[in-house]
Amino acid sequence: MGFFLKEHDIHVAGLLDQLNLRFAPPQGKDTHYGGIEEMVALQKEFKIFKKGRSFKTSIAVLNIGGSNNELKNRMHQYFDNLGNHESNKPKQNGDVAIVNALIKNLSAKTPLPVYFAFHDMRAEKGNTRVLITDVSRPLPYFKNDYLTISFPTMAPKAANPVAKKKSTRSVPKA
Repeated sequence: MGFFLKEHDIHVAGLLDQLNLRFAPPQGKDTHYGGIEEMVALQKEFKIFKKGRSFKTSIAVLNIGGSNNELKNRMHQYFDNLGNHESNKPKQNGDVAIVNALIKNLSAKTPLPVYFAFHDMRAEKGNTRVLITDVSRPLPYFKNDYLTISFPTMAPKAANPVAKKKSTRSVPKA
């Protein structure tokens, strides 16, 4: 996500974990209540995801983004930029496609857990689209179908500039 998260790229996996836990498969009604069941209830009561409201705004309401304000704000800036990307859903930019997919899923008779991922937009030249798969099995260790939402990654941050400088550390001889 280089351009947006810069030195915070190391936190991308943690940010995905936050999203994936909020939309995780059901794990029980008592002490393990949460995940997709909780998101369905929150959506019914508060309409967190709504046509005309950005994905970024809904994510902010869910307090996803870490405790570091700089990281959170950069992630929100990245999500805000998804409206500038196409999606694999006809006539929907990335932001609109995500919001529409979540609204549809959360109001379904049997909502699927949602799996959020990133894909390398360099792997398929020019593929800067948001990719939404209505039914998939992204985790081979779960027997759950998921709605999968994959964000295009930005070019990775350049290698550590300190590593590029000639090292002045002495290396012990073997």
